[in-house]
Amino acid sequence: MQIDHRRLAGVWVAAFVIVNAVFLLWPGLDLAVSGLFYDSDAGFFLAGSGTLEVIRQAIWRLSVVLVLACLAVVIWGLIFRARRLDLRAPLFIVLLYLLGPILLVDGLLKRFWGRARPANVDAFGGTAQFTPPLLPADQCAHNCSFVSGEGAAATALAISLAVLAPYVRRATGPGWYRAYLVLAVAVPLTGMALRVATGRHFLSDTLDAALFVGLIALGLHRLLLAPRHG
Repeated sequence: MQIDHRRLAGVWVAAFVIVNAVFLLWPGLDLAVSGLFYDSDAGFFLAGSGTLEVIRQAIWRLSVVLVLACLAVVIWGLIFRARRLDLRAPLFIVLLYLLGPILLVDGLLKRFWGRARPANVDAFGGTAQFTPPLLPADQCAHNCSFVSGEGAAATALAISLAVLAPYVRRATGPGWYRAYLVLAVAVPLTGMALRVATGRHFLSDTLDAALFVGLIALGLHRLLLAPRHG
């Protein structure tokens, strides 16, 4: 499938500007969305759900298994110099998780941006002040809200499953392939939604996580997966 990387880069810039302009101009939108899942007596009432925690852990472990499997394929291919083995897709997936959720999100943004999580801000019974996205703050010392690490991982999972879709299509029948596509969309979206619904992240944290990982994926696709001409 041909992808116009330059055009998609323009779409990314537009999406990034629009999303963050909305949340900077109307910061109350973040509070309003999180407030849908908050009760003054029970707090974030979905946060204690054992069922939702099982779903969350299953989605997280799916990402871990996928990355480890792709890493094993890459290492095996390099050690045994399997020339017939196309390592581009598994290498893309490993690098996407490494550069996005691990280095950019957990290594930089969550560590230094200082945005308090919804459950910790005064609007929802905490002591920290609410701050808008993108603007560095001092309301959180570590493992902060901007951006969502699991939202970034869920985005990486969705993109990875899309990259693997052609291989799944060749290996399975139409029914299994359709089921795969449904899961490839539903599973990551569920993971992202759970972080907002349980008071762990604001909606803007999740959207910005998806945008940052999407930009990294676009660059990696250009380097590794785009057809070479000439």
